[in-house]
Amino acid sequence: MTSATRIIKTVGPLLLACVLFVPATAAQAQSLDEIIVASLEAAGGRDAMARITSVRQTGTFTMSITGLGDIAGDTEVVIIPNQKLYQSLDSDFIQQTGAWNGTSGWQSDPLQGTVDVEGQQAETLAVQTLLHPFLAYNAPELGPAEYRKLDDTEVGGRPHHVVAASTASLEFKIFVDAETKLVSRIRFDTDYPQVGTVTITAETSAHEEHNGVMFATRSSLDIPGLFTIETHYTTVELNGEVDHSIFEKP
Repeated sequence: MTSATRIIKTVGPLLLACVLFVPATAAQAQSLDEIIVASLEAAGGRDAMARITSVRQTGTFTMSITGLGDIAGDTEVVIIPNQKLYQSLDSDFIQQTGAWNGTSGWQSDPLQGTVDVEGQQAETLAVQTLLHPFLAYNAPELGPAEYRKLDDTEVGGRPHHVVAASTASLEFKIFVDAETKLVSRIRFDTDYPQVGTVTITAETSAHEEHNGVMFATRSSLDIPGLFTIETHYTTVELNGEVDHSIFEKP
């Protein structure tokens, strides 16, 4: 097994589970309730998000793997809001697909074949079906989640509010730019086989409005010591026809 193959086999399970994380806008406020309510409104509101039946984003990615260099390719994400998620990465070096079908997850690549995704990795996929990280607030039908306000901080010299969102086995820290009213960062720790505990940091920018809802078209993701990935979504298609077979394990 070459060193490059070992690296891909190690970081591969991480890629599809965290390439998305493209939240919408957030709001400048002080209390937890004010932050969350204003954030949802700034993103377009619950009603506008409820009118979206599907999201398809396509674009490109550039990944820098420690000890290997840069890899560039194409990416696609398809979401049935609050239900299903499909993701793919395609390049000369990496070809991966994976999905959450509403009850279970899977991932496929040439090295490991098609495998089930379980535990925290599956939960990471499931939460990405939400169009906004605060949608489950006071909405238990979207999944068990608890929110609490943490101390404010600075990110890149800018003041941010910080909200913790706890699900069944994960806690996400959501950083809200107090001036621009955007969610600029999401950070969480998770455990992966062959890797151990890793800290995943996703940052977003270049928000665009589509059908009254804000979507980030650029994101960066960093796992120290393993890889960083920059994604640029060039198309955002809403409410189109979706072949639901893509969510099912091959």
